[in-house]
Amino acid sequence: MAVVVLAPFTGGCGGSAGILSPAFINSLSGGYYPLTPGPNAPFILVRVVNETGQNAEFIVTVERLVVETDENGNFLFDENDAPVTRTERETKRLATSAEAPGNDIGVLFECGQFPLTRIGLGENLLPTDAAVFIGGAGVAGSAGFGVRAGDLNPLELLSEDGISNFNCGDTVIFRAFESIGVAGGVALQAFLLPGSEQPSEFLGPSTFESVAEVLESQAREEEP
Repeated sequence: MAVVVLAPFTGGCGGSAGILSPAFINSLSGGYYPLTPGPNAPFILVRVVNETGQNAEFIVTVERLVVETDENGNFLFDENDAPVTRTERETKRLATSAEAPGNDIGVLFECGQFPLTRIGLGENLLPTDAAVFIGGAGVAGSAGFGVRAGDLNPLELLSEDGISNFNCGDTVIFRAFESIGVAGGVALQAFLLPGSEQPSEFLGPSTFESVAEVLESQAREEEP
């Protein structure tokens, strides 16, 4: 399940915005607001930042490792008592406008029962996929020219040496910006803000805590 974050985020990916500061916080009207869901949060935030000067649609995709179930909802296991799993993809098309605040939006992906294993741009997380569509009407599914993912590889939960590249509570940021000398004049970057380094207290409200409370209340209402 994914929850689109409609409220824009202050701060960007370049200049003096400070998104790579050690505290990973923003100030707004005298208060402090979290930029990551924070430690032990039940979701990951993916932000997209459009600095191309045009409307842009980002194709954000995550993968989960899901355990198969039978017709009764029981997990399936093979002859070695290992769970039978499959990869499940979820894609969100995030349309941004050319100017702030509509050029910076995000989506929350629940970690839930099954872990997220990859996060990236493009429907199939391949280098040849269109990662961002530039131009068009600024609404999801509108026309525009595609910018391939290229060497912007998806983030993997575990690297080849077994190191975790992201965790629940982190924020992943994908940025599209003008660049001379690349195809289409648009380049892509990715950043990771670790939720583990999030300050524990804020003077302002935590949007992520509010979302978590809503999701928990919905789960309770759906229980038999």
